[in-house]
Amino acid sequence: MCGGTGECPKCYGTGKNTRLNTDEDSCSICRGTGKCAACGGKSQPGAWTKFQMWLRGDR
Repeated sequence: MCGGTGECPKCYGTGKNTRLNTDEDSCSICRGTGKCAACGGKSQPGAWTKFQMWLRGDR
């Protein structure tokens, strides 16, 4: 599902409801953890993903 990044593909690893389809603040797939539901976040993000996360200020 995550393509090796370890982050939730629906919320892009933020853990937040990015679709605004419900009143909930957290993502419905990862339940706010930001980790991929398939691998549990065990896949390590590559350099490009780490750079994107740094730009977003996520982690």
